[in-house]
Amino acid sequence: MKKILLFALLASAVLFACKPKPFLQPGPYLGVIRIDSTDPSLDVPFNMTLSVSTDGQRVIEVTNAGETILVNEINVSNDSLYLRFPIFYSEIVCRFTKDSLVGSYYPKGRDAGIAYMFFAVAGQTDRFPGHTEPAAFNVSGRWRIMENPGTPDSNLMVGEFRQESGLVTGTILANGGDYRYLEGKVSGNKFMVSAMDGAHSLAFVADIAPDGSMNGRFIGGPRWKSVWKAVKDSTVTLPRGQDLVKLKKGAPRFTFTFPDVNGQPVSLDDTVFRGKVVIVEAMGTWCPNCMDESLYLKDVYDRYREQGLEIVGLCFEDKTFEVSQGKMQRFISQTGAAYKFLYAGPRGGGSLRTVLYVADGMLAFPTTIYIDRKGTIRRMETGFSGPGTGSHYDDLVRETTGFIEKLLAEKP
Repeated sequence: MKKILLFALLASAVLFACKPKPFLQPGPYLGVIRIDSTDPSLDVPFNMTLSVSTDGQRVIEVTNAGETILVNEINVSNDSLYLRFPIFYSEIVCRFTKDSLVGSYYPKGRDAGIAYMFFAVAGQTDRFPGHTEPAAFNVSGRWRIMENPGTPDSNLMVGEFRQESGLVTGTILANGGDYRYLEGKVSGNKFMVSAMDGAHSLAFVADIAPDGSMNGRFIGGPRWKSVWKAVKDSTVTLPRGQDLVKLKKGAPRFTFTFPDVNGQPVSLDDTVFRGKVVIVEAMGTWCPNCMDESLYLKDVYDRYREQGLEIVGLCFEDKTFEVSQGKMQRFISQTGAAYKFLYAGPRGGGSLRTVLYVADGMLAFPTTIYIDRKGTIRRMETGFSGPGTGSHYDDLVRETTGFIEKLLAEKP
């Protein structure tokens, strides 16, 4: 009996040793996030490509239209893959075979516990492979989009799309920000675009009517859903960000004191800000529009700090500084922004209005205040049109940089 048992153990060991190790296939994948398990038609697909360098370093490139996101925080253990998106704290944990990945997407990191189903198929590059009909419409141009029409939550947005054959790229602009880089297709009378950047995971889908109008649905999260209608309109525009928020009449002097990323208190009354042009950016490390603005402000600060420019990012994060500190450090490190970032309190409209008590009107993340060398607020604006909006971003950068240069040229 002992000999039989020993033989069985040896045979099992040989079989285990001979079993091939799972292999993570390099190349393109079509990733899918299933936010709503009851409605696969609102899945969020995205393109990703895995490459391995000569020294064995794995890198995943996630692409959305004109954006490429390099994901290099990757760990592989047996048949499990762990990856973390840059700047933000979203993660994917999955098992892999030679041709697929299956697991979970954690939009706020594994510690937060919220997870959506994730899967990916190797070798697939079509973002919406289930739709193969030739495009029956061309959606290129500007669109007037009404979100939740006929309800108290109705909201005007502007869509700008470019279509080549059936492939569509573009963005949707809204008061307070934009939906960044959207990519997808038109197939038959179906319109579909999506984006995945580690903060946003979005899908817009619609039916195109015979008159060319669209009736659609949107998903960005379990509670972030809407319906929308759209018609082509080359003249539709949105208000400027600086027209949506103003300085309150008779407002007291603006100031604040909050801890920096090291826990040291920083006040707008500190001597470092006296006689300087100061930009105050109310933002969050979880906010992709804030990231776009912070990357722009990083370049502005590097260029003009020696001329008397100071920038302060007021970060609205988790409920405590201790929980928020690591996220702030990660954002600072990965964006390379060298200006000051302070913990201003928990995220939410209530906190934002309390801190920006001098502001009246619409407040969004980001909201930005420009203060001249004499300590006078010269401009407020809410929202930011990032590089995914093309010419809108170019115009914003040109006008804002010119305004900053004007303030710097003024004497205290």
